Amino acid sequence: MKRIFHGADALLRLAFLAALGFAIFSGGAYLYAHGVKIIISPLEIISPSMRFHVKIDWKMPLVIEKYTGPQNAQELMKTLDADYNKGHGKTEVRLSRKDNGIETETYSSSLTMREIDARYPRAEWLQLLLERGIIIENLYEYASNLSHRHALAFLEDNPNLWQSGVIDIPPTDDWETYKAAYIDKLVEEIEHTKVETERVTAEIERIKPEIERTIERIKAQVERAKVQIQHSKKDVERAQKQLNSQQFEHVREQLEHARKQIARVQEALEHLKEPTPPEKPTPPEKPTPPQELTSPEKPK
Repeated sequence: MKRIFHGADALLRLAFLAALGFAIFSGGAYLYAHGVKIIISPLEIISPSMRFHVKIDWKMPLVIEKYTGPQNAQELMKTLDADYNKGHGKTEVRLSRKDNGIETETYSSSLTMREIDARYPRAEWLQLLLERGIIIENLYEYASNLSHRHALAFLEDNPNLWQSGVIDIPPTDDWETYKAAYIDKLVEEIEHTKVETERVTAEIERIKPEIERTIERIKAQVERAKVQIQHSKKDVERAQKQLNSQQFEHVREQLEHARKQIARVQEALEHLKEPTPPEKPTPPEKPTPPQELTSPEKPK
């Protein structure tokens, strides 16, 4: 059971990531793990004519430990930075505008880790979110929260986007006002996602015993099927032996019958080969002697 739910836990973690990881408001990222591309909840901007993605080239293990240390920037960085730096490749932000289903305008940004750290230092950014009540419990959440810096820098570099009211934030000509509204929206969505994730997790825990019972039933059915297959195999082998024995007896009877026919034929041939003795001549018949004639007696 432990081995089975090791795989199940990995799936639950993926479900958790789909709800909580790498989210920009409604979510949106690509996660690369062990060379496999996993699409995690691509973000759809509220405006149906726009699409906003954060793509993270990330090569970190799917199974990671829970962080239980203090919730402050320095301790988080001390514990998680090394793994984050090792796994992170690059982050690309892309926004495409569509008109009648045709992509008409595209914006993209691909800042390196050094560039984004210079724009929004990690310690300051993490502490800002922590002071707003955000809790970071593992490496995925750590990387997710750091990834939001890329989206913010992307928007800052494209004033026409935030001045026109992208991402359901009122348009403004003042970047600091827009940035504050963005962070408020970000915190609100992270908290909402956290609540939803906890609800889903509780539901999973509720049905977990039934899942375990189902798995046990399936395992028992598999074992019974294996036994039935073994019995069927023995029956087939036994039937094959019986069939072979019957066939052998039938062939033996045919050979015996053929042997008798051959013996009769050979006997007939041997008989034909024997010489026939000549027949003795039949002696002539002796002539019958003539009978004497007697005269009739005279009457007295």
